[in-house]
Amino acid sequence: MQYRFLLLPLILLFSVVSGSASEPSRTTYNLNNDWRFYHASQLDISDADYIALPHTWQSDLGSYGNGSSSANYIRTLDIPREWMGKRLFLRFGGVQSVAGVFVNGTFAGAHKGGFTAFTVEITNAVRFGTENFIRVVASNDVRSDVLPISSDIDLTAGIYRDVELIVAPRNMISLDKLGSEGVFVVQESVDKECVSGFVRCYISASNHAHLDLSVRIVGTDGYEIETYSQRINKLGDEGYIDIPFSVNDPKLWSPQSPSLYRFEVSLDDGKQSDAVVVETGFRKVAFNADKRLCINDEPQEIRGVNLAHDRMGYGMAINQNNLLQDYTMLRDMGANALRSLSGPHTPDLYDWCDRDGLLVWVDMPFTRSEAAFSDICYYPIEEFHRNGTDQLAEIIAQNFNHPSVVMWG
Repeated sequence: MQYRFLLLPLILLFSVVSGSASEPSRTTYNLNNDWRFYHASQLDISDADYIALPHTWQSDLGSYGNGSSSANYIRTLDIPREWMGKRLFLRFGGVQSVAGVFVNGTFAGAHKGGFTAFTVEITNAVRFGTENFIRVVASNDVRSDVLPISSDIDLTAGIYRDVELIVAPRNMISLDKLGSEGVFVVQESVDKECVSGFVRCYISASNHAHLDLSVRIVGTDGYEIETYSQRINKLGDEGYIDIPFSVNDPKLWSPQSPSLYRFEVSLDDGKQSDAVVVETGFRKVAFNADKRLCINDEPQEIRGVNLAHDRMGYGMAINQNNLLQDYTMLRDMGANALRSLSGPHTPDLYDWCDRDGLLVWVDMPFTRSEAAFSDICYYPIEEFHRNGTDQLAEIIAQNFNHPSVVMWG
């Protein structure tokens, strides 16, 4: 039996427009609707459930936990012939906890770890001008090579965050760098007189000739501060370019004054352009002699809360509304800091913290507790160590530009 879930008409989320004369060509589409779901043990999938994302199949209180389980999510996409010559990616905000992605029966990619986003390029697997079949195999099985193994945190299985289709030009700002935006604003020196550093831009290009990279900095008042440009003649092995920058008389970010700057990065090959916009704040984080956390050399009074990832009736598949309710509640409590337990939340939460001046501590999923012997199942094997390192690298890369995130745990 064939399942037909047409992509068109698509819900267009946004189209990035750069200042270049070339045609802007990155577009992003939300793919949360028109999925069907069935358990791996189901032999007859004709009665597979129609579902929308975010989703978990362990949303009832009695079925919480990361016990042995796996399931399939399927849908179809109509890919227009006009997209030939573009590059296509699926971006997953989070799948708990191991995911395999297949396009038209061909393996496209996998990810191990439920708290971080990941992107899979599907350009060579799709058929243009016709229907394409997408399958995501999600597994929450207990295994010795993926963190966390034992935990007092409920890990409900499924595609519990958003899925997007990204259509990009051949020469682009990379979507493959640890699930990040591919742009990192590195602050080397921060004080009240000047901020200096560099913008590291990861580039994915099929043709390295005649690429122009530019970084436009927009101040807190919405006016341009400076634009830096560089012609790319040759990319290094890792495929990134560093562009130095400096800002005089900056408005530093702090809980008392959460000032944000915008970095608009564009890549132009003369025919098409790609662009990424990131917001960040300039701040210095340190501990003083009294072991107090200081932002820009000013000690901070911390009134923080732990924020978990689940909710009764939803499991971990909470939506933006749920998250906003939690955020509003902690603000009403008078909290000025939060700790993301066991791993990061969605970027929306940290955007709010950036804007409002909350301080954030983000855990990695190496949870240890003395209760109920929850840490006795960790295996000291190389695969486990490597997965922990990979997940931590993703957590840092995906949240690097948030000034509110001041600590990794």
